[in-house]
Amino acid sequence: MIKHNGGYFMKLSKKIISVILCVIMVFTMSAVAITANAKNDVTPVVFIPGIGQSQTYKYDDDGNEIASWNMLHVNTDFASFSIIDWVKMIRLVAGLIVTIAAQRDVVSESAIKGALEVLFVDHLRKDDGTFVNNVVTPNYPCPISGYNEDARGIFDRRIPCQALVDEIGEDNVYCYNYSIFSNTFENAKGLNDYIEDVVLPQTGSDKVILVPMSMGASVVNNYLNLYPDAGRVEKIISVVGAWQGSDVFADLMLADFDENAPDMVYTEAIQQIGVDAMTGSLINIAARILPKQEVDNLLYDIISAFVKTLIVPNTSLISLCPPDRYEEFADKYLQGEELAETKAQTDSYAKAQRELKERLEYQQEKYGTELYFIAGYNLGFGGGSGDFGFFKFFETQDSTNSDEVIEISSTAPGTSYVPAGTSFSDEYIADPSHHVSPDGSIDTSTAYFEKTTWYFNKQFHELTNNNIALNLAYDIAMNKVKSIDDCKDTYPQFNNVRNLKKLNRYLGDAEQVFKLGVLSAEDDARLKNKVAEAKALAANTVIVPENDDKMTEELRALMAELVAKYNLATEEVKEQLDYDGLMRGDYKPASEPDKTTVVLTTALGAVAKLMTLIFGKKGFGDFWSFIF
Repeated sequence: MIKHNGGYFMKLSKKIISVILCVIMVFTMSAVAITANAKNDVTPVVFIPGIGQSQTYKYDDDGNEIASWNMLHVNTDFASFSIIDWVKMIRLVAGLIVTIAAQRDVVSESAIKGALEVLFVDHLRKDDGTFVNNVVTPNYPCPISGYNEDARGIFDRRIPCQALVDEIGEDNVYCYNYSIFSNTFENAKGLNDYIEDVVLPQTGSDKVILVPMSMGASVVNNYLNLYPDAGRVEKIISVVGAWQGSDVFADLMLADFDENAPDMVYTEAIQQIGVDAMTGSLINIAARILPKQEVDNLLYDIISAFVKTLIVPNTSLISLCPPDRYEEFADKYLQGEELAETKAQTDSYAKAQRELKERLEYQQEKYGTELYFIAGYNLGFGGGSGDFGFFKFFETQDSTNSDEVIEISSTAPGTSYVPAGTSFSDEYIADPSHHVSPDGSIDTSTAYFEKTTWYFNKQFHELTNNNIALNLAYDIAMNKVKSIDDCKDTYPQFNNVRNLKKLNRYLGDAEQVFKLGVLSAEDDARLKNKVAEAKALAANTVIVPENDDKMTEELRALMAELVAKYNLATEEVKEQLDYDGLMRGDYKPASEPDKTTVVLTTALGAVAKLMTLIFGKKGFGDFWSFIF
């Protein structure tokens, strides 16, 4: 049977149609599953994804899929709201209206919690551990060769590993999925069952290679904690793994904001988190409706309610709290007899985090498990791709050295650091026992496994588009690389950031242009030459970000020229190719900005700046109370 979220869904469901659906999925997948099909010299690889890499589905009582998501799902099906649901929502809205009118926070935490229970009902569980609604995060009982089209498409997009598949075969590549709102211990048990009941019997192997990604490291850590003598792991190849949590998640759960964070909402700094100028100005203005202290009170209540509603009952996210901050979290949220079992589990995992080095060394020494780590460094929280810009609001954002999401001491366990953009002292660097990065911000000599840990400078957490980092992981899996000493030329230490998302997109679009067969011989040759240059650059394992950016722009510019010249961005071409990539805005001439938008942006920006001059970094109520 399919294992759902590490064991939660193995219980008999009261909804018979749900069971029927699962059985159908099993037999559909099993029809193409491979049994005892591994090559004799190949060890199967099991990916353990991070946040947002597993897909969750919601079904109605007739077994029809009505929603799917990979992170949070907000229930906006207002027609499904009960009278009690509407009462909860109205209670919150009424409280917010009174808060604005009275200039004092009167919204209770219970009112916020009630609204959250309505909006995020698809993440809530009943007392027996099953979801309130018919929600499933499927684990397919087969390698990726047995996935249906939709499941395979999701896997390929989120875990691009074609180089590995080409080498060991798709019958030897597996993926253990789990919901981000789940239970750390159930996930670990589920991984053990998946290895023992699915992977090993189907491949005939007695070992697996585990590739945890991000949050997946917490699942693997607890698997080793609960099953220390399973002896099934040949290698662990960690890709930006959260082995000892992340301070920014502790900041979020404990509402520990940077001391300047409240002031940022009143200034243009708000636009650093990816907000456009007009929206940023609106936030600057709207933030003044309430006094600053009341905004703080409301924000703390929202976070507290969110943690109590969604995180405490689903301990997987608690596993992202660093062990040195766990006690503070437990004291705040895990008190009371009703939470005794939850606290016992999270206490146990915090202990497992603290004992990580000893646990990994035990696996290495007793079972010969090889341990590898790939990590990014030299960024503050929220300081990389822009996707996590709001992390700049949190307390530890300017004291960390991370991949913008997880500090280097967690993704590359044991690594010492100073804040990103700073350097160890000259005396520290001069000490030959210290192995300091060229920028001077990390010391690899303290890493638990220095010879098998690789660091990418200013690499943000999303590694999907760094082909070199991923190929390094796959070469390790295929026994082509054993340590940093094996690959100084091909995978040099302290390599640079790479993001080939746009370049790969343009390469895919170019292939569509070739299919049309409309280019002149000259233009066909120009595009083929540029594609060849781009592929050669992408294959270069020594990354120079400036060269990547230059090539990306050159290919985009040539594609834009050809799309315009041959009028390829049309509905006719889209229909002919069943492909809309050539209609991307990337290839269209820059249009004149909408005049209304320009006027509004300018006007709102001027008003926001004027308010800053008049009121400073305060709410309207703060200012008037000061005057009068």
